[in-house]
Amino acid sequence: MDFFENVSSLSISMVCSYIKTFGLLAPAVAFVLFVVQAAVPIFPYIVLAAAGGLLFGFKTGFLLSWLGALMGACLAYWLCRWVDNNRLTSWMQKRFHYNVKKVDSEIAFWTIIIARIIPIVPTPIINVAAAFSGVPFWNFFLSSAIGKIPSAILYTGLGICLFQTRDIKLTLTILGFILALVLVGRLATRKQFNPFA
Repeated sequence: MDFFENVSSLSISMVCSYIKTFGLLAPAVAFVLFVVQAAVPIFPYIVLAAAGGLLFGFKTGFLLSWLGALMGACLAYWLCRWVDNNRLTSWMQKRFHYNVKKVDSEIAFWTIIIARIIPIVPTPIINVAAAFSGVPFWNFFLSSAIGKIPSAILYTGLGICLFQTRDIKLTLTILGFILALVLVGRLATRKQFNPFA
């Protein structure tokens, strides 16, 4: 089975079957997939994290999903910093009268954490915005490391709950928590962009 074929219809069982084919190298392959997913999200993180929890247990699955996603975000950040972004930043300044080079480091730190925790803003946008706005790397790294913890815990645990424990109450609690995060994120972004809402 080609992993990148029919990416839109990936299921947790398909991902598990694919990763298992690598035998002892399965954890390394899963880690690389997490890095790729965070840098260029061509398949869903939730499916990959759930498969990681199912295949490797909660602790190892969480570490693979968290560290892989963090490494992928850092890779995307450095690729964007390497690209010449003067045209993009000058266009943003002309179009929106917003100088991305004058972003306050403390505000950037907390904004990245919130954007990572509340799954509304796509990961690539966070990576690109941080890189182009000149957020210092360690600021980006620490805020991303903190912000990625909740989703790694939730999605890794979700895979285990759905396919191993068959604990309906715990599964519904995790799903409810994810839904609550999404709703809070939508309300927060709606109020931020529309102060009269």
